[in-house]
Amino acid sequence: MAGASLLTGAVTRFTGKRERARRYTLHERPDGSLVEVDVHIPPQAQRAVLFDNGMGAPQEYWDWVCRALPADMGYVRFNRPGYGLSTPDTRYGAESHFELLQELRDTYIADLPVVLAGHSLGGYFVAAYAARHPGAVKGVTQVVMIDATEVISLRHARRTDVDRWSHQRMVMEQVFAATGLSVFRPAMNVNQQYRPDINRSYKAFLATPRTWATAHREYRDAMTYPELSELDCPLTVITAENNIGDNTLHAGIQARLAVISERARHHFVVGSDHESLLSARKHAEEVTELIAGEPPREPLGPSWRPSVKVTRAAQREEEPA
Repeated sequence: MAGASLLTGAVTRFTGKRERARRYTLHERPDGSLVEVDVHIPPQAQRAVLFDNGMGAPQEYWDWVCRALPADMGYVRFNRPGYGLSTPDTRYGAESHFELLQELRDTYIADLPVVLAGHSLGGYFVAAYAARHPGAVKGVTQVVMIDATEVISLRHARRTDVDRWSHQRMVMEQVFAATGLSVFRPAMNVNQQYRPDINRSYKAFLATPRTWATAHREYRDAMTYPELSELDCPLTVITAENNIGDNTLHAGIQARLAVISERARHHFVVGSDHESLLSARKHAEEVTELIAGEPPREPLGPSWRPSVKVTRAAQREEEPA
């Protein structure tokens, strides 16, 4: 039984890596390291979106969003160092990531207007990059933070039961992945609502021990990141209605993120949770509307609250243009 588990895990990782190498491109950096990228900039593109992933998540989990983008909007999505086919990075801190974002923009997006969109930790990264990296905000039409990590709250959780459980979980996930047990776990099928080929790729990604080792490092590193500062471009904060834990507390934390820009909106996606914002097609298409639509132009107004039951049409009327 143990041999079958080890063999199944190895086969899943091997086939997943081969399929990933066939489907995606490797971007070579000046230092010789490689970054896995998926680039789609059609000839008619008038704008583009640069996606940044959450902790422990692959770039293909933007699949439903990318498929719903309008024809005049290209995209670049990628795996951070240590994930997928991307070479692990020996450097710590957010600055090295800002350099990577700028490099990808310069290489694939050039002078096109760009939306910076990130989920979870990626939401923090894109906002911090636009706020702190020299010249980064030039050409950015808006930043979209999707159920983003708020690093101050993360630091406050240090040494609590939640923090200890997070450490233990990521260590155990490495063990499950190394032994092949993760392939058989029912949890691997939670929110597996993508197309079949994406689901297979996602499963192989999660069955790779390095995925969880990288996520563990990012989790510890994120506690050292600086608080988000003033953002000189439009900002959309998208929040999942159903958070694991205290919904009211989560909504309040997300609301704090929206005040860093003078042109902002705060949008709740009804019926969604942290993962299904992107993995459930209907939620991902709602997220896409906000990414591709007109950015907010006015100061932050009242957030649309999920406790107020209104139709989608009424919801759109309440949102700032």
